[in-house]
Amino acid sequence: MNRKSQLRVVLVFSCFLVFVGAQAVLPLFQGPLNGAVAAAPAPVWNWTTIRNGTAFRSFEAWYNERVGLRSFWVRLDNEVTYLFFGEATRRNSGTEVVVGSHDWLFERQYIQHAVTPTTLDREKMNDAIRHVRSVQDKLARRGIPFLLIIAPSKVEVYPEHVPEVYFEGRKPENILTDYEQYRPALLAAGINLYDGPQVFKTWKKAGQRNLFARGGTHWSYQAAFQVLKDVRERLNPQMARHQMPPFFEKERTVGPAKRMDGDLIHLLNLIDDFPFNHDQPYPELAAQKEIPVEQLPRILWVHDSFGWPLIELLYNANAAQPDESIYYFRNLYHIPGGTRLDTKLSEIDWEPYLEKHDAVVMVWTEIATQYLGWGFFEAVDEKLK
Repeated sequence: MNRKSQLRVVLVFSCFLVFVGAQAVLPLFQGPLNGAVAAAPAPVWNWTTIRNGTAFRSFEAWYNERVGLRSFWVRLDNEVTYLFFGEATRRNSGTEVVVGSHDWLFERQYIQHAVTPTTLDREKMNDAIRHVRSVQDKLARRGIPFLLIIAPSKVEVYPEHVPEVYFEGRKPENILTDYEQYRPALLAAGINLYDGPQVFKTWKKAGQRNLFARGGTHWSYQAAFQVLKDVRERLNPQMARHQMPPFFEKERTVGPAKRMDGDLIHLLNLIDDFPFNHDQPYPELAAQKEIPVEQLPRILWVHDSFGWPLIELLYNANAAQPDESIYYFRNLYHIPGGTRLDTKLSEIDWEPYLEKHDAVVMVWTEIATQYLGWGFFEAVDEKLK
């Protein structure tokens, strides 16, 4: 290589280093990464922090978050880790993704729950269930049906795709989890229950596929549509004023996982997930136009993240009035659209608020059994007479 060529190489490399350095101050062309992380605070420079080294450690953490082209380096590292080692890069915070064979992805917390025996206090749980039944009865006296939907865990439905090492020698079928322990008590108390875990086991045994997307943690949109049809059959006979119209599927498309069907694969932050993002069927619902909006039911949803696919499909079909949903019994959202509202739950007058609804539906995942509605039932039970 002649001297001119050498100088060109040095110049190009030097420009690249300058560009990377400049990106730390002016982060142009930095594509966002998926997921939530706690931002590293800016370092504090004083004689004490310099002497004990905390200033330099803080600066290293701060700079690592802002290094030029950081998104690219992170995605490249994740791509190599996933492609050649079949693993997800470990995260210091947030959701930990576990990689199974054939691109099946799981949340670590669901695996841990599936092989951890229940430790819930029986007296506390029975007291909570009494609140559930009391609220159900009070709503019924007002002509408002209540339905409790328990969403299944992907690990419990598809344990065969979880790497056995994560089960630590235990098998989900041999462990009595929180929900499995208290399901009989819910039924004995007469709770209007949609037993998602049992329903999905039945569907799987019957040969139904795609109940969960490989790259998602929630039930698939195809499975959620079937659940929504079941919900309609359960609620319509009990709703006195308005009923949900029939759902019509105009077509079913097949394509790479999208929206909530790809929430875990998106968390991998790969350069390109195309080879690993497997096709999923998607029901495309026709929005009914025969029934005016004011004659559609108003349904209050109190839910965790498994409720969003049901709500999305419900409003795609134009089968309910615009309303509000209560997410984790913390925040109110306008639906459809999922826009967060400023209203505080402590400001709600539950008596008139609930009476304007035709039904109340609660959705929680089976691993959330210990929370039993996040305080909703206790709060409403106290306010309703």
